[in-house]
Amino acid sequence: MPRPTETALKGRARGLLEAMTARARWIYAVPSDLGAQAARPIALAAGLLLEEEEPGALAARFGNEKGTASLVTFESPELEVMLLEAQGSDAPAILADILEKTGFYAQSTLLGTALDVRDPEAGKALRTLAHMVVAWDEDWSDLFLLHLAAPDPMIRHDAVLALTTAVMVAGDAGAAPALLEEAIKREKFPKLKDTMAEALNVIRGVTGAPMEISPDAGEDPHSHG
Repeated sequence: MPRPTETALKGRARGLLEAMTARARWIYAVPSDLGAQAARPIALAAGLLLEEEEPGALAARFGNEKGTASLVTFESPELEVMLLEAQGSDAPAILADILEKTGFYAQSTLLGTALDVRDPEAGKALRTLAHMVVAWDEDWSDLFLLHLAAPDPMIRHDAVLALTTAVMVAGDAGAAPALLEEAIKREKFPKLKDTMAEALNVIRGVTGAPMEISPDAGEDPHSHG
């Protein structure tokens, strides 16, 4: 498919920002090294408290006592970015201070790369964007469909992982079950089809929908032989 114009890509990026603003939940990808240096001191200086931190400091959560601002940082070595998620009415000013120090990977650029499935970086761009799905819409569905229908099985595999991430970030399955069901029907590689089926089950579990149980799931593993 032809690459969208820069105007179209920037328009889509504005739409993503509007969706985030409507939910008071903003998610950006920033350079890992700069993010690690800037996010913590700015958050603490703004009065946020460190509420939780994973070993190795790959993830941390900050919040204020009023509950009007929270910040989650997550370093992704695979994607080579730090993901910043800010929520609450007082969060934008803190987020803006961090982004001023770090810069960020523009959604329009990520979208442009992800929409060209022939680009070697398309899969990484899609996986990065998957962390920004705060609300499902037709454009998100079209983007994931593009990758799930790609000729290269590795692209389809990466798309399944990205789609699962998007559902978890959004807390809403959206179009994901329908996209996976169609992808399973088309898929010719048995292992990849199994991966898609497993992802569909995970998504159903995350969203509370009934999960499919394999015929031998209830069997005693010691009952044979």
